[in-house]
Amino acid sequence: MKIIKKRIQTLGHYLVGINDQEDFYIALTDLTNMNKTLRAGFTNNLNIGEQILPAVVGRVSNFNANGGCFIHRNLPKETVYREVDVKDWRGDYHTIDIPYKRYPRTPIPSQNVELLVVNGANNQKIIRSPMLTKGVSPDSLIIHTINLFLELFGECDTIQINLLPVFNVPITRLNWNLLPPGNYPWDILRNKVQQAIGNVGVNRRHLIERNLESIAAHNPNFVAIGNAGFKGYIVFGFANKDFFILESLSSGNATYVFGQNWVQLSQLTKEQIINQNLQMHRFVHSYGWEDQINRLF
Repeated sequence: MKIIKKRIQTLGHYLVGINDQEDFYIALTDLTNMNKTLRAGFTNNLNIGEQILPAVVGRVSNFNANGGCFIHRNLPKETVYREVDVKDWRGDYHTIDIPYKRYPRTPIPSQNVELLVVNGANNQKIIRSPMLTKGVSPDSLIIHTINLFLELFGECDTIQINLLPVFNVPITRLNWNLLPPGNYPWDILRNKVQQAIGNVGVNRRHLIERNLESIAAHNPNFVAIGNAGFKGYIVFGFANKDFFILESLSSGNATYVFGQNWVQLSQLTKEQIINQNLQMHRFVHSYGWEDQINRLF
């Protein structure tokens, strides 16, 4: 069944024709609008096997990639801290933690629905979701998946699994752009990460660049910049130390140090990387962060 609208609130009649306990996919069968598929994070070619965590283009895709939080407005406000860089009268920057009050929050995990290019009916390429099962998969997940397609592409189809041939195709993840091997002093690397940093305020940009420069000063042997739903993350690899550092460019996110190699990391989803306690270390951005990084070396 084709769905063309901005958003759905309930499943209603959208799964008509799919029996209970039956597997199905949410899919995009019309791939003629290249602007929308490119914006989502796919390549121009839409090769069979391309799989992405979609880029953040709106509220649904942001929740899909980054999760959210439930704000407890019925509870007293609590004191939390925001790390900022400020410039003194001499023009020097200093990092300080600014306290402020806010309602307590409970994190809501991200859905991490990834999309895959496959051969559909009549040997035509389609983009599909992971497999869902009516009456088994939570309604909230099905609604989220439909709304993700609607936000990204403006339409989607519900497709029964027996109408979609399944091929064992190699998956080419597009979550990371690996820079060519070589030395990356900060003067060179700065130009490479400008797009990843995006449009932020001067003080926030100075703080991000200072953090990245602190890591880059230890001469990583490779650098990878996050793509699509991983945009805002940069990986620094240190082969001689047998670890790599995953640094987020978003406020409030920690720095992660992993012991797995790059090939393994590149095959994991964002949920596995961040949420399954795979890290060797986790460093919160606050006073002493740079000392913790330096002690690794």
